[in-house]
Amino acid sequence: MQLSKFRGGVTRTTGTPGRFAGLRRLLWAQSLSQGGFVVLNLAMPLLAATSLHATPFQVSLVAASQTVAFLLIGLPVGVWVDRMRKRPIMIVADLARAVALGAVPVLWALDALTVAHLCAVAFVIGVATVFFDVADQSYLPHLVGSEGLVTANARLVVVDQTAAVAGPGIAGLIVQAVTAPAAVLVSAVAYVGSALCVARIKDPHPEPVDRTPRDRLGRSILQGIRYLWDHPVLRWLLACSTTMTFFWSMGYGMLLVLLAQDLGVPAVTLGLLFTAGGVGGLCATAVVRRVVDRLGDGRAVVLSVTLAAPCTLLAGFAGSGARLAFVVCAQFAFAAGLVVYNVAQVSYRQRTVPAHLLGRVNATIRFFAWGARPLGVVLGGVLAEFYGTRSAVWAGAAGTALASLWLLCTPLRGMRVLAQPSSESSVTKEAL
Repeated sequence: MQLSKFRGGVTRTTGTPGRFAGLRRLLWAQSLSQGGFVVLNLAMPLLAATSLHATPFQVSLVAASQTVAFLLIGLPVGVWVDRMRKRPIMIVADLARAVALGAVPVLWALDALTVAHLCAVAFVIGVATVFFDVADQSYLPHLVGSEGLVTANARLVVVDQTAAVAGPGIAGLIVQAVTAPAAVLVSAVAYVGSALCVARIKDPHPEPVDRTPRDRLGRSILQGIRYLWDHPVLRWLLACSTTMTFFWSMGYGMLLVLLAQDLGVPAVTLGLLFTAGGVGGLCATAVVRRVVDRLGDGRAVVLSVTLAAPCTLLAGFAGSGARLAFVVCAQFAFAAGLVVYNVAQVSYRQRTVPAHLLGRVNATIRFFAWGARPLGVVLGGVLAEFYGTRSAVWAGAAGTALASLWLLCTPLRGMRVLAQPSSESSVTKEAL
């Protein structure tokens, strides 16, 4: 039995032992998966930039290949996930990522690794990540119940930020000590561990499978898009997330090139610099529950972006010596605000979207928000080729800072608690 108390848009819960056991295993899986991702996020571009001596544009292509799958298959994956059990999808996706990464050290040992190979491996990883992420977010409400979503999401964010603290430093040490391909192999092992943890989740109430006649794929995709478009809150959150992701990816990708190539910052130091974001996010996890509880999820969403996003402008002042502190401050502040933003808006989405549409809605949001990443990274690479890497970092930071206008210029700025559409609203009638 679950007991809940609603205050300021946040639900408190005590869950059943079975659900807590399942959540613990999911947290372990997320720890390994996210740890592997964070290591990979630094190791792959560094491998291209240093070991393969790639140009800034080529580095941007490697980074873009990891997320371009959200643009190519993001929408149909949401429909497929809604029609299948989520846990097996997560297991297969983890194993697929591990197998793909295993090819990198083999090709390196054969002296055959090229930038094209890295792009291909990154693309396969991206495809598997689309399936894993959509299934993961759609599985959580079934595992913990709607009353436990804020607590569960807050714990998952703790895991993510802990990995963000430890991952870059570990990746930098591995790259410096035994080359970047070895760091990639560490990620492969982490994904295998994640698959094993997900496989050990014992769900006392197996996921129901929709046996009703299925609409055509295109019609099913449109239902998810229409739901978001008609929703009085989610459409503005999507616009903000997409804008922020696009410009942040542009600046972040070229910041790494600026530090590694232009300023000659060693791999270990690079790793330590990028742990600042994880530290900021981890600090935010300690207070995010109280912040959302006290302010309400509406105010928390608006204030987190409005205050944190402009801090990315500090990265444009990065330089040698003491000026590296600008990178630390930018990473710390932005990550802290992003934790509050994500916990509040993801929990809201998971409890307001009907269960049979959640996969499609999550996939649609990923399609736009994450699909903006490869476009932003590639544009950053193009700007760096013509105007220099620092100019690309400035452009990305400026765009990120302006993302909050989507929230400040809409009714969301006056909401203490994000609106919950009624069952009779046009959102429900049109989309369902």
